[in-house]
Amino acid sequence: MMASTEDGNLMSEEEYTKTDNGGSETSESETGEGSGETESEEWSGSSESETGDGSGESESEEWSGASESGEKQKTLSCPHCHYETVHKRRMKKHARTHRTLRCEQCDYTTSQSVRLKRHMATHTGERPYHCGHCEFSSARKDGLFNHVRAVHGGERPYQCTYCDYAAAQNAQLRDHVMAKHTNTKPHKCALCEYSAVTKKSLKFHVMRSHTGEKPYKCELCNYATHRKQTLKTHVATHSADKPYKCEMCDYSAVQKTAFKKHMLNKHTERKPKIRKERKKHSCPHCEYETINKSGMTKHIRTHTGEKPFKCPQCDYAAAQSNSLNAHVRSMHSGERPYHCGHCDFSAARKDGLFIHVRTVHGGERAYQCTYCDYAAAQSGQLKDHIMAKHTNTRPHKCTLCDFSSVTKKALKLHMRTHTGEKPYRCELCSYAACQKGLLKVHMAKHTGEKPYKCKLCGYSSAAKSSLKVHMATHSGEKPYKCDQCEYASVHAFAVKKHMAIHTGEKPFRCEHCDFSSARQADLKRHLAKHTGEKPHKCELCDYATVDSYKLKRHIATHTGEKPHKCDICGYAAAQMSTLKDHMAKHTGEKPHQCQECGYSTTKRSSLVMHMTRHTGERPYMCEVCGYAAAARGTLKQHMATHAAVKPHRCDQCDYSAAQIAHLRRHKAKKHAAEEKVLEERRTMQMTKQLRPHVKRQKT
Repeated sequence: MMASTEDGNLMSEEEYTKTDNGGSETSESETGEGSGETESEEWSGSSESETGDGSGESESEEWSGASESGEKQKTLSCPHCHYETVHKRRMKKHARTHRTLRCEQCDYTTSQSVRLKRHMATHTGERPYHCGHCEFSSARKDGLFNHVRAVHGGERPYQCTYCDYAAAQNAQLRDHVMAKHTNTKPHKCALCEYSAVTKKSLKFHVMRSHTGEKPYKCELCNYATHRKQTLKTHVATHSADKPYKCEMCDYSAVQKTAFKKHMLNKHTERKPKIRKERKKHSCPHCEYETINKSGMTKHIRTHTGEKPFKCPQCDYAAAQSNSLNAHVRSMHSGERPYHCGHCDFSAARKDGLFIHVRTVHGGERAYQCTYCDYAAAQSGQLKDHIMAKHTNTRPHKCTLCDFSSVTKKALKLHMRTHTGEKPYRCELCSYAACQKGLLKVHMAKHTGEKPYKCKLCGYSSAAKSSLKVHMATHSGEKPYKCDQCEYASVHAFAVKKHMAIHTGEKPFRCEHCDFSSARQADLKRHLAKHTGEKPHKCELCDYATVDSYKLKRHIATHTGEKPHKCDICGYAAAQMSTLKDHMAKHTGEKPHQCQECGYSTTKRSSLVMHMTRHTGERPYMCEVCGYAAAARGTLKQHMATHAAVKPHRCDQCDYSAAQIAHLRRHKAKKHAAEEKVLEERRTMQMTKQLRPHVKRQKT
């Protein structure tokens, strides 16, 4: 075997043993050592003495640097480093640390020829060692030995000293002891808090949770995985081949684990193990219990808000690894390799493309509901339909509130309302969303794209759901109805919010005061009173607010945009809600009704103000004197009485007021006569300006 020197020339092992002391050489013939040293001798840690007499001299004598004759042996020096020894075999072994053997088909390197030979089997697929009991074959002799002992012989010579566990291999026993009895996990992840018993497990974790690397690829399709055994199992799905065949019956299996289970259950006389009842893990914050330790770790994060999985490319962090993976795919890689042949659609997964083609282009809806005319393209969709519409079953329940869902996916999205997790981030601004669809709608604000257009008017929208709501303004349809009164709405969430009036339920409570609310959004708004936080800031001025919709309304004051127009009188409004209030003037409709008395109004805010008369609630408190108000605007006016600031100034004298109503009252009392004179002057001036124009019109 040849090794590379620093200058690129090849040097034999014999040449490597030359000393730098005068160029003297210790040859194999002088020591009496044969050249046929085996790999087993090399790794055994003990062999015959360097002199070849087989006397088995002790380690201390070997290291003394003196031969039996008492003559001092020559020192052998490594030409690449400072290593020195008097023993030729040790120098040979050391030489291999500098030698690099490379695979011709990939980047693999090693210092040992036996390892290179073993590696080459991964390219050639050569498995020369065959099992005599089944079709199993191995690239290594010890691999076949372990297979026969574990699968066919049932022999497990490595016994655990702490319990009844026995293993076929020493390494399996070592992993068992570390995992079950010492709870030692020496291999720690540098990117998160994960730790593992084995180096292999850590490697799988990094590929699965952080890098997304899937080195094992199927040659028959685009499937890829981070585990070699998983790929092997997958490949078996392409053929009817079941390599693991039982000699005692007709059973055969694709997977080795399934075959092992069959052998143990059907053809061994072992007494069945009585499985101990697994320990339940209880959440210290709520009543949630599970036997899965990792499941409990994930659950606790919903209370603590911990997000250990961090994106290496941005500031995003997630409570779960699959959320991080979804974020990386959607925000950074953007990889969508599966393209539709009929349109511009592309998908990140093959099944996503298949479903798209079948539902959009094929029109195939093979799964028919037996209770109604509904048909679905997927069996899962039909199952969800039946549970939601015909059985009203919601098996997926939230452990933190009363929410329940038909699908696991819906529950997963709901959990983000507790964790605050928003994995989908806008690259153009600070917006983040808990759903991919919401981010897509948001992006239309930057692009201006509104693909969903109304066929009856010029309305267009970035979201399909918004168009659906808009269409109800033409039809007058309000599909969501209250089952306790005549209230109906275009929005499902509006009816849900309305129901709180009947139930009186207010599950969302403030930790700082007695405030409680039927809606989480109201609680969030209320908490801002304690924290003073106003996260939604205007980029054009210093305005900041608790609510995103208020910021949107405020920005309209800068742009002057009023896209919502009245069909009857031409009135235009910046907000749809303002237009709705205006429309009530034409229709006379007052949809917001008090449940305590006959009061009704066109505005929801007016109803909220009115309700304080019944409840006596005055949530807006003055920090200076203890004054309480039912409305925020009233408190704002009151606060001006404490401050020296009086922004409303009279243009006819030095008077100034904290409130505009006080200024109007002042003008009416003090400057009424002056105002009348000024008004007459303005009228006369306008008449003079109009006279020439009127004359021209007559001629």
